[in-house]
Amino acid sequence: MNLKVKIISCKENYQKYEEKLKQAGFIISDDADLIFKEKNYQLDSFLGKIGEKYEVIHYSKILYIEAFGHDVVIHTSDQTYSVKERLYEVELMLMERSFVRVNKSMIVNKYGIKEIIPTMNSRLTLKMKDGSMLYVTRNYLQIFKEFIGF
Repeated sequence: MNLKVKIISCKENYQKYEEKLKQAGFIISDDADLIFKEKNYQLDSFLGKIGEKYEVIHYSKILYIEAFGHDVVIHTSDQTYSVKERLYEVELMLMERSFVRVNKSMIVNKYGIKEIIPTMNSRLTLKMKDGSMLYVTRNYLQIFKEFIGF
C-alpha cells in the first residue's frame, strides 16, 4: 500500500526530499493526509484566491481562518480569500506563530482580537478587529486561555 505524502520545505530541499520519499515508496501529493515538514521551515504567507486571481497573504494580515467542510477561507481586515490547504495543514503551518484554534472550524490570530468577552457555559466570545464575533468552545477554552495568557 502506497501512502500519499505532502512535502513542506524550502525550494532548495524539496527535490531531494521528493526523491528520497519516492524511493521509499511514498506518493507525493498536495491532497495527502500525511505531511512531511522540514524542521525549522518558516513560510510567512499563503497564496489566496479571490475571484479569478491569486494574491499573496502575509500571516500578519490574517485575522482568522475558517473551514466550511473542505473549503478553507482566510479573512483579513478588508478581504476574504480561499486557499487550497486544509484547516489542519494551515494549523500545522501556523503552529509556532500567533495563531490558535478556537473551535472545530476556526483558527484566530491573537493580534486580530479586539475584545474577549466571557459568556455563559464556559465559553468566550471574541470580537475581532473587523467586527466579526467568533466563539471559543469549551473543548478549546483551556488551550486558548494558556495561549493568550488569560
